[in-house]
Amino acid sequence: MGKASSSKKVARAAGTGGGRTHRGRTPWTYFSVIAVVVILGVVGTIASRDRRLSAINNAGSIAPTVGTVWNEGYAVYECGKFVPAITHAKDPYGITTGNGDGIIHIHPTVKSAAGKNATLGKFASAVGMKLNAAELQVPGGKLYHDEDSCGGKASHVYVTQFNFAGATTGTLATIDPRNILLVDQSLLTIAFVPASDKNSIPPPPAYVQTNLTKLAPAAKTTPSTTTPATPATPATPATPATTVPPTTSTTVKKK
Repeated sequence: MGKASSSKKVARAAGTGGGRTHRGRTPWTYFSVIAVVVILGVVGTIASRDRRLSAINNAGSIAPTVGTVWNEGYAVYECGKFVPAITHAKDPYGITTGNGDGIIHIHPTVKSAAGKNATLGKFASAVGMKLNAAELQVPGGKLYHDEDSCGGKASHVYVTQFNFAGATTGTLATIDPRNILLVDQSLLTIAFVPASDKNSIPPPPAYVQTNLTKLAPAAKTTPSTTTPATPATPATPATPATTVPPTTSTTVKKK
């Protein structure tokens, strides 16, 4: 009986980690390490957020600033034809469109949509358009993926920018189209076409250009300044001629 009882005590001691003395110790080192990891994580998160907000605010401090009113004409061109302009959009940042006018209204209400943050990606998000380097889909339209066929040719997403006169200023195909900066009184066409057609992407239709013209800021004209004529100086009246009376000769007679 003594041996069995001793064996049970040893088994219980082993199962409890070596007795009461060991059980009473608190693993302070473990808890300290966990606390340090948590604190560093919180500090890192806050610092990262602050850096991001600072970068956004700095990028939003240049034109178009909050309160600016810009407008840019746009169109979507898929496999050789324009699709109807978007008619409905939300307006979370002040970069949106509406009424099918083919105009991107760039009226930033927050710094995150102003300056260098006023991008084509912000517009796409506002109107529900899927747009990136490999996909294009207008709301309710067909989803095009990179390498899908147009007329039997593998096609890609391109964005071509034009000046107000309709002349191309460049086709942007090497960057994410969401990062393209919006430009006041300019035009752009978002296209899905074969590479062989990227240099012949047309500018937005005439109605878009007409609508953009209507939104152009009025030309500032300097009122002409007319210098009033200098009044003529009255003529100085002629000095009347002075007539010298004839000299009278007096003859003195001798007595």
